[in-house]
Amino acid sequence: MADSPCCHGGFSTPKFWVAIVSLGAAGVGQAGAQTILHSAGMDLVADAGQPAPPGMLAADADIVVTAQRRGEAKVAAETEFGEAEISARGADSIQDLLTRLAPFIDGNGEEPIILINGKSTGFDRSILSFPAEALDRLAVLKPEAAVQYGEPAGKRVVNLVLKKNFSMLNADAGVDFATGGGQYGGRLSVRRTAISGDTRWNVQARVGADSAFRKAARNIPPREGIFDSVGFISAPGGGEIDPALSLAAGQVVTVTAIPPNALTGVPALDDFAATAGALHPVDPNRYETLQSSRRNAGLNIGVTRPVGDFSVSLNLNANRSSSDGERGLPMASVLLPVDHSSSPFARDVVLTRPLAGERALRIDNGSTSLGATLTLNGSIGDWQTSLAASYSRNRADNFIENGIDIARVQQLIDASDPDFNPFGVWDDGLMIATRTRTKGENLSARFNVRKTVVNLPAGPLAWNLTANTGRNSTQSRQFDATGDLMAASSLTRTQSSGQMSLSVPVSRHGADIAGWLGDLTVDLSASAQTMTNSRPQKGFGGSVSWSPWRVVQLRGAIDLTENAPSFDQLDAPILSTVNRIFDYARQEIAEPVWITGGNPDLKRGRRQSLTLTAMIRPLGGEVLTLNFGYRQSVAKGGLAAFPELTPAIEAAFPERVTRDAGGRLVAVDARAINITRDSDSNLSTGIALRLGEGGTGKPDPANRDPLQFNLAINHQMRLSDELLTRPGLPAIDQLRAGGQSRHSLSFQASAGKRGFGASLGGSWSSPGRLRGGNEVFVFRPPLKLNLSAFIEPDRLFKIPGKKGVLNGLKLSVDVDDLFNGYRRVTREDGTVPAGYSRNEIEPLGRMVRLTVRKKF
Repeated sequence: MADSPCCHGGFSTPKFWVAIVSLGAAGVGQAGAQTILHSAGMDLVADAGQPAPPGMLAADADIVVTAQRRGEAKVAAETEFGEAEISARGADSIQDLLTRLAPFIDGNGEEPIILINGKSTGFDRSILSFPAEALDRLAVLKPEAAVQYGEPAGKRVVNLVLKKNFSMLNADAGVDFATGGGQYGGRLSVRRTAISGDTRWNVQARVGADSAFRKAARNIPPREGIFDSVGFISAPGGGEIDPALSLAAGQVVTVTAIPPNALTGVPALDDFAATAGALHPVDPNRYETLQSSRRNAGLNIGVTRPVGDFSVSLNLNANRSSSDGERGLPMASVLLPVDHSSSPFARDVVLTRPLAGERALRIDNGSTSLGATLTLNGSIGDWQTSLAASYSRNRADNFIENGIDIARVQQLIDASDPDFNPFGVWDDGLMIATRTRTKGENLSARFNVRKTVVNLPAGPLAWNLTANTGRNSTQSRQFDATGDLMAASSLTRTQSSGQMSLSVPVSRHGADIAGWLGDLTVDLSASAQTMTNSRPQKGFGGSVSWSPWRVVQLRGAIDLTENAPSFDQLDAPILSTVNRIFDYARQEIAEPVWITGGNPDLKRGRRQSLTLTAMIRPLGGEVLTLNFGYRQSVAKGGLAAFPELTPAIEAAFPERVTRDAGGRLVAVDARAINITRDSDSNLSTGIALRLGEGGTGKPDPANRDPLQFNLAINHQMRLSDELLTRPGLPAIDQLRAGGQSRHSLSFQASAGKRGFGASLGGSWSSPGRLRGGNEVFVFRPPLKLNLSAFIEPDRLFKIPGKKGVLNGLKLSVDVDDLFNGYRRVTREDGTVPAGYSRNEIEPLGRMVRLTVRKKF
């Protein structure tokens, strides 16, 4: 691995360069000083009233050093993480690093917008698979950066500055398992990354698999019913099957198993006498998976290089994933009449049997995707431009079996079909099943242009325009168990949008005009969006960023937008799975078919939001940061994920819920919905502490490998949360009766340096109350803690030499849910309702991951 020789630790600070320049006063030659400064990409200007003597700097010369660091964004950084802090995190990839730094990036945990060396990435996300060691620094930009880069207001922007020279070949292997047993998995990836100036490329191949997590692995009450792996005969209503059978067996026979020879021929009464009373009961939990077995594989290839005045990036990716689950042992009970050719009995009897031995109901999913993205960044005159295009194709296959078609079996028996043996192995054509095959194609383009309109005393007035367009087509086919086509659909949609923004600097610290105001910037934006069969939607936004003192940053923003559903919300492949939920209507655990995917009936909505934030750094720098925020949002006709199925939600969306004749929950259509009105407001507070060695926030230039300590605590208090599902229905107070917690807290603490490190993160929420029918349930979320640690033996123990097993080796361990907690649910009187035992709520429990990484 070869790292960039500049801009590490304290060597990137102005004080270092001032120290270098001051050597000129002690007799350093001007040429030598110029050489040093030129090597750092800086320009040197001397001005002492008269030129300095040739070959020597004047002792009293005033030196002005002007430079912009490599990869700097157009918007200043609010928080920056250098190479030492990145190394102390022990992240294997940039994606992993962003996850670990999430509390310092956005207290709400939303995924940030990514820049690379200050430039837009367009649709390309391949940078996230780069090793974290490829970063020189990571900068979280000020909140106003999103609008200035043509993105929606309020999004956080992260600038990833890569090292100038870097090369790595590494392989990662990992295993994970539940400490309670029953589930395990593994991962393997190989990656090659190289960076040389503005040219970079990356290739990564990965595979992974997880075992099925079966219900039998935990102490969970089984389903109601009779489960037998062979099948048996009984009398309608119970009692003796046939007096002749009892006489042959020498006892009164009320139940008898299907004899082995009945699979291929017509059994005699004596065959049933031999199996009288011999049942084959099984544990139904053995045939149910709480989590399907999963497999995935992927290949990603990306290259970036300069072409003239532009930087061109091309990325190709291919992914394949599949899962296989089981839904239980299918059983059927049918009437076998006395006159049936296969019946040796003198009376009508009831045949109870599985489909085919221990063959369970299946639920299988598979998907394949191929994609390519192309991004161009560069300048055309005074215009900073970015053009991105993406193309993707995907196929999805969803198969789910719901049980034996008992009505059809009874018809075959009543008709005495000669090709149908009621005692033999039944084929899959007698299963009630649905297979959905979907294929889709998406083509998108994005163009962004930025220009400085005029240089004002407080800074440049910047204009930004972003235009997006996309075309999405999907085809879906649905088949029954025999392969007959049941339904078909084909949709093609186009969507275009544009956003224009203007950033107006009003004042800045030290300026001759209104400098006493501090840094004050006003950002304005307007947007429009159109989609097939929908009229244009408009949006307006404005924000004010004010820093009256350098240790204080204040921001207020108002956004009014009309939102249209996305391609995925409208046309994503339909996916049927099984979800284990509590049915409040029947006060029991249910396992309905859970349907997700696109909903073409979604309508557009409107949202207005107000955000006020304050950031204070009382010690200066980034040692201690205090964040305060207030947010209010009102959405009318807005888009929302399907909420928890409470009685109020079922009353509002009865067409989304399917129950059988007995009232048991069978299926839930959990696709996205339109909400009549959704309003909420909250207060947020946060504290971030970042210390280097010696209790300072700045690394010591004499020690480029200081011990790093970071602490982040974020608290959110919901002031209100009200949901009006449909007109004419009462609004739901989510805090009083919807199960929402008023307070939520998250924290993360980490310590480490090159060679070793550990972090502890956690989350907690206050109890919530939910009204379900005539009962009130109290939810008490647990304190969830996650622990991670890593060690690099060659760095920690300073092993000499460049070869050996330990060279370039890193060992990592991650523990999710350290205390093995779960959400406790009780009634108001403290009793625990059925279905809310520990294993029924969160059966998987604590998970441990062990990872070995080797650099070559």
